Amino acid sequence: MNNRRTLLTELGVFETFTPTLPDSHRNSPFVLLANIAPSLQHHVLNQMQRPKFVVADTMDLWLNIALPDLLKLLKRLDAFVLNDSEAYQLTTEDNVFAALKKIHKLGPKYVIIKKGSHGSILSGPGGFFICPAYPLHRVVDPTGAGDSFVGGMMGHLATAKGPINEKIRRAMIYGSVVASFCCEGFGLQRTTKITRAQIEQRVKELARLTRFL
Repeated sequence: MNNRRTLLTELGVFETFTPTLPDSHRNSPFVLLANIAPSLQHHVLNQMQRPKFVVADTMDLWLNIALPDLLKLLKRLDAFVLNDSEAYQLTTEDNVFAALKKIHKLGPKYVIIKKGSHGSILSGPGGFFICPAYPLHRVVDPTGAGDSFVGGMMGHLATAKGPINEKIRRAMIYGSVVASFCCEGFGLQRTTKITRAQIEQRVKELARLTRFL
């Protein structure tokens, strides 16, 4: 389930989607430009007023049909999230660490490469961080796990105190845990039923599983 092959993409409502943000959202310090066309990500970011931290996600479709717009967007980002096959598509580097170096040169200070059930890798001012995936005994459907990961990560960053560089690693752990719940059901079946206590329990389990000192 770590390898995806796109056969057909139906944009649906996104084909004519042009969001206008309410005034109450334009001052948000944390901005997540989720996986939509780069031109729409630009459109949303243009409506924001001095955000503190801007993160964008993407997919292979936009790398195929909207690469110039995406490259312009990268210069405006604090962090960029993509999976390992997309990192190869963007940089032609099959070594993750070589790909991270090239993506930094395109603009983002932080780059996170997702590797499915193998977790994710962060490159940023504090160096590298390897974030594990929460181990699941049964995977129902991984669709949306990447979105859940970056959403959980941004949720923690927006609520935790302290500099980004000091909390982004823990934020990725929260993202990994939220993504694990997503994989346990179809669509939003599992995600909408989780509690904060369940999230915190899995965060503690990941901390125990990865501790070595």
